[in-house]
Amino acid sequence: MCLILFAYRWHRERPLVLAANRDEFYARPARAAHWWEDAQTPPGPNAPARAHGIFGGRDRQAHGTWLAVSRDGRVAAVTNWTEDRNAPRSPQSRGDLPRLFLAGSRPARDFVASIEGDRYAGFNFLAYDGRELVYTSNRTGEVRALDAGVYGLTNTRLGPPHAAPRDAEPHIPAYQQWPKAVFGAAALAGIAAKATTAELIHLLGQPHLPLETPPDRELAPERSYSPCFIHGSDYGTRASTAIILARESLEFVERQYGPFGKPGERSATTIKFGRDPR
Repeated sequence: MCLILFAYRWHRERPLVLAANRDEFYARPARAAHWWEDAQTPPGPNAPARAHGIFGGRDRQAHGTWLAVSRDGRVAAVTNWTEDRNAPRSPQSRGDLPRLFLAGSRPARDFVASIEGDRYAGFNFLAYDGRELVYTSNRTGEVRALDAGVYGLTNTRLGPPHAAPRDAEPHIPAYQQWPKAVFGAAALAGIAAKATTAELIHLLGQPHLPLETPPDRELAPERSYSPCFIHGSDYGTRASTAIILARESLEFVERQYGPFGKPGERSATTIKFGRDPR
């Protein structure tokens, strides 16, 4: 079960700080983060072709991505929605959503509004266009331009921010947040203003196991997937990614892992904008 922690406009010099774990079966082929050779992505139903460049990991099976950035400072990420694995297969891969958004130039809000949700299996989707960070899910129909704060997103709907500048922490309904999201967002809030990418990767590797799981959620196999970092033989944390978007640059670092959490390839890039990406 994937985890995306992000501090949005938490610090004036850092519009977005993001730390994410990708959890997946090791048998599913994927390539570590890289500059995509087909940077001039073919046009799709939601995006015209362009050649601004995409950096991120790539699924070799469906050719999409779970988390990536563009050379002009756009950021996109997707997580699956926890549901019946035996449900009929959807015609389009969820990984196409970040790919199409990053390959295009449409504002995040417009792109999200154009998504045909019934073509995909359940998803959560985040899109940042330099002005707004927009969240949507095809399982709730929600489209939300996010307020400043620190969030934790897993495989159910995104709740309110765990903290917001100068505001008291709001009440978080248990059904909206898994324990590892609550734990992770609280930890990120404490370091986001000054954290390095190495410190964000370290945060994602914490072997935290929540003491209890909310009783009002459909738990099934997710109970064993509750740690922030999953050490498994067939399924586990495949990659940890740290992104720091500052006024004039974006740092992206990804660490790959094999079965039982064995460290693998490290990929990184720094993008210089020459302008404020906000």
